[in-house]
Amino acid sequence: MGRLTYNIIGLEEFAISFQDYCVSCEWQRRCRYGKTEPFQIHVSCKELTAALDFKKAKAMDKVGQKNPDWDWDQREQKAKVSKVQIFSKLWNDKVKKHKEESFCLDSRRLDSMLTSQRGEEWWSEFREIMSIIEKECSKIS
Repeated sequence: MGRLTYNIIGLEEFAISFQDYCVSCEWQRRCRYGKTEPFQIHVSCKELTAALDFKKAKAMDKVGQKNPDWDWDQREQKAKVSKVQIFSKLWNDKVKKHKEESFCLDSRRLDSMLTSQRGEEWWSEFREIMSIIEKECSKIS
């Protein structure tokens, strides 16, 4: 595992911390986050379920547009949603939404090659952590 960490902060809630990235970051003096306040997000099992429902509804709408004569059950069977799609929705909602606050992810203030490299590192570790959290959530429900 990389430098991304997670903690259980409630029965169904987890905190994902980017602390190891923020503490050693050379641009932290220009960033909102740093040694004293590292970038951290909270994810709950309910948010995972909501992201699944959102992606599933979109997939069902697409299937429904291609096959308008299908009933609800047929659409639901054909609508496929991967875990990566669910994690991507959470990534966009929780991390990308804060890119203006996080200097190392904002390509308007830092070289786009550096921001894309950092974003790719964070995304791959985020997917790993989310897989673990998803397994923990499946144990709870």
